[in-house]
Amino acid sequence: MSGRSDPSPWLRHPLSRRAILKAGAALPLGAAMASVASRSALAQDASGETPDYTGVTLQVWSGGTVAPPAEAAAAEWSALTGGQVVVTVVPFGERALKFAGIVAAQDPSVDLLYSGGQFTAQFGDRLYVDLADPALAVDTSIYVPATIPVLTSADGGLRGLPVHSEMEVFIYNRTMFQAAGLDPDAPPATWEELFAAAPALTDGDRYPMALHIGGLYGASLFLVFLNSIPGAKLLSDDRTQVLFGDEHGLRAFQTIEAGLKSGFLDPNLAADVEDYAIGTMFNAGRTASQVNFAELWGYAIGSDPENFPTTLQPDEVGVTTVPGIDAGTSGSVNGFEGFGLNRFGVQQEAALHFLRYLTMPPFQKQMNLGGTLPSSNTAVLEDPEVQAVYPIGGVLAAQGQTNLDRYAAPYDWTPPLQEALGRLYRGEIGAEEAQATAVAGVQDIVLAYLAGA
Repeated sequence: MSGRSDPSPWLRHPLSRRAILKAGAALPLGAAMASVASRSALAQDASGETPDYTGVTLQVWSGGTVAPPAEAAAAEWSALTGGQVVVTVVPFGERALKFAGIVAAQDPSVDLLYSGGQFTAQFGDRLYVDLADPALAVDTSIYVPATIPVLTSADGGLRGLPVHSEMEVFIYNRTMFQAAGLDPDAPPATWEELFAAAPALTDGDRYPMALHIGGLYGASLFLVFLNSIPGAKLLSDDRTQVLFGDEHGLRAFQTIEAGLKSGFLDPNLAADVEDYAIGTMFNAGRTASQVNFAELWGYAIGSDPENFPTTLQPDEVGVTTVPGIDAGTSGSVNGFEGFGLNRFGVQQEAALHFLRYLTMPPFQKQMNLGGTLPSSNTAVLEDPEVQAVYPIGGVLAAQGQTNLDRYAAPYDWTPPLQEALGRLYRGEIGAEEAQATAVAGVQDIVLAYLAGA
């Protein structure tokens, strides 16, 4: 997802070590044969023949989260078509610059590029093929509806197909919550109620929640608070006005400040701590809760013990919608990610064929059965077999009804907000000053964008 961190190096292992492939190996023989048959059918072109891409090597520039499923699909696609796929993880901090280099050089050497949110908005038709072109016959009706706008640029062009339907949820340790006198089946649903439970949830240097609000991804987490407020907006729909300088924006900053002052939020996280590190803390019992992507719930219950070990039993891991500032509210951010075709690429036919293979139901079901990433396909999420091994679909459905806006824009508005949140986290400034400095910084970015437009 745009803004998502990349997995730590220990998560980037060869395909045989991925839980995604283990899920396929665990299928009964009949189901496995049916799965192979359906994937073979998917690999066929309109004439009913499986294309022969022998001699074709696709280069894929990926984010960390979507790399493992891309690698797993690549192994199968290669066996069926003879083509090869090389997946390279481009770190989030380097991605925009590298993508800009492709545009500047009109570089055809990369075939498929990470797509989502900020990158879709920033590069649009300058980098990506429009997959909504009728000549390509891409059927978007199979995908979770909310994923498509995230991969659509301002001009209406579809700049990628979604690999998963991730979003952030509230993940908590049921055992620790029960020991603190809280109902593990119905945890507090507002931040204020959770902050009040901070003393009971604290044990030595173990804090109630690890939330990297003061780090590299603080701007995204700020939206978890802002998006829970009815009527609140960070930016105008046309991205020309800064709107979080109002009372709604101040309430979001004040809630974060209250979480720090109450002792609910861990004050000792380094600035470079990211979501996978938070997940590692949770799995080791070093924090009682986290706001994180559904993928991390999968790791917490043991979906990938070799690459992401956990000390928790599956029934100790609770998950529900993110708490709201007011009762009856919730907000989150989407983590939808996918891949798009490089408009300068010279192997677009093969690239689109592979992209379809990766994002259509046969492979998507196999991926979801791995218990980590939720499918981007509606039918797969509704499949009883998937629901049996991925029981948090109801939570994702409920969270998906809340505001998930990440405010993708043709400029990067995050640095001033992240700087202000970092200072708030370190206790250098209060909520009011954090809001004022963040708003002023984002306004400068918007004005510079408009002046150069």
